[in-house]
Amino acid sequence: MTGQVTSAAAAGEIVAEEIVAGEIVALERAAAVHWQAAETTTLGGWLLRADSGFTGRANSALPLGDPGMPLARAFGQVEAWYRGRGLPPMIAIPGPVGAAGGPMDALLAARGWQLRSGPAVVMTADAGDVAGAPAPTGAGGPAVTFAARPDQDWLARYRYRGAELPAAALRLLLSAPWQAFAKVTADGRTVAVGRLSVAAGWAGITAVDVAPDHRRRGLGTAITRALAAEAIRQRVSRVFLQVDEGNDAAQALYERCGFAARHRYHYRVARQAPADGSPGRPAT
Repeated sequence: MTGQVTSAAAAGEIVAEEIVAGEIVALERAAAVHWQAAETTTLGGWLLRADSGFTGRANSALPLGDPGMPLARAFGQVEAWYRGRGLPPMIAIPGPVGAAGGPMDALLAARGWQLRSGPAVVMTADAGDVAGAPAPTGAGGPAVTFAARPDQDWLARYRYRGAELPAAALRLLLSAPWQAFAKVTADGRTVAVGRLSVAAGWAGITAVDVAPDHRRRGLGTAITRALAAEAIRQRVSRVFLQVDEGNDAAQALYERCGFAARHRYHYRVARQAPADGSPGRPAT
């Protein structure tokens, strides 16, 4: 009897793991449609993406499924594809929150692929819960306006990892089947921005940024709520976002709005290929 119980428990764990893996794959496939690189190709069930190096999501391979060949050969194909475009070969590795790297991660590490800083957590919520989250302190909260395209003030306000946007950013921001751009203005300047995209049955929140001198005033919450309300107007009930794993303040804000962590992902980057054929060094 004990053996039967143990077997049943083990089977249950395997089924649970398969469900979790299936949910991760489905959400990652959907998210890829919200942020589409200028150049993409498939390698079996993998998606290869390249877009001038702006953001990891648009310049990494997404290994969802069978590449149709042994992994070692697939890694080589990825390396060749990215090096042919002058980009560091990079593979995104999604997995459960809190889990250690899996077999693919271990194989890449053994081949000398280095961890890229900045793992991210994927969070999801019901759009109605987020739109109905408690309002920021103050009567009514700030006014949030929307546009189909980001204007120059919006683009000037959004900082990716603290830096100004490259030319490739605008195309990526407009790469979803549908998107809208929210902003809050104060004293004639744009002080908070955010983007909502809709595709594959999901709404995605990206590019939320608040001017440093206007933080801790509830603007991040106001933008997030307004984006969720717009998702509802677009008849989409599920919303996701991606936040840096080390950004505790942002994760806490999104949790207060009703989001919960679903999975995480990190990147492995191949060593740089030296011209003299000697062992490469880690890419930066």
